[in-house]
Amino acid sequence: MKLFYSPGTCALAPMILAEWLKLPLEIERVNNRDPSPEYLAINPLGAVPALQLDDGIVKTQVDAILQYFCALVPDSGLDGGPDLLDRFEMHRWVAFLTGDYHPPFGGWFRPGRFTVDHSELSLANVKLGLEKRIIQVTEILDEHVGEHNHIALRRRTMLDAYAYSMLRWLKNLRGGLEQFPNLLRFMTVTGEDAGVKRALEREAG
Repeated sequence: MKLFYSPGTCALAPMILAEWLKLPLEIERVNNRDPSPEYLAINPLGAVPALQLDDGIVKTQVDAILQYFCALVPDSGLDGGPDLLDRFEMHRWVAFLTGDYHPPFGGWFRPGRFTVDHSELSLANVKLGLEKRIIQVTEILDEHVGEHNHIALRRRTMLDAYAYSMLRWLKNLRGGLEQFPNLLRFMTVTGEDAGVKRALEREAG
């Protein structure tokens, strides 16, 4: 399998998960800010990650890729395992990270996508509104994590990899990660994991 990625993006999440699951994963760096025609032919949105399977088929969307990786190693428990309520909890937080947490960052980094007025004032106002939303959803996640070092089920799951890849973005906001002490601890602990360190080294190239 080959993963198309850009440094600093959520594409780090499947790279971490592949390390945890010991899955062989080739990686190819692409420019998601100015995607090449070749990459647009693979993923018309130009977004990362994209996963090319061994038969050449390409699949996209980070949460789907994470769940696919877990399905390749069904006994890992990193998808939540067989318990119905545990799986409910996993799906709940997958939906939160995908639907509530990730989207406002996309607009914050590229505000021109969300307004036809590209004046400096307009772009600043878009970022200000989205920053308020980011703070709101991060407060919810920080409270949820509490005194634990994992996103769900009080143990390592694919959600830890997903959240870790995105919480790095908070350093760009006023107050940074330090205003969320539980998530700061989560990032520190997770960042010491050997698989995470290997994934970060691969990401950096």
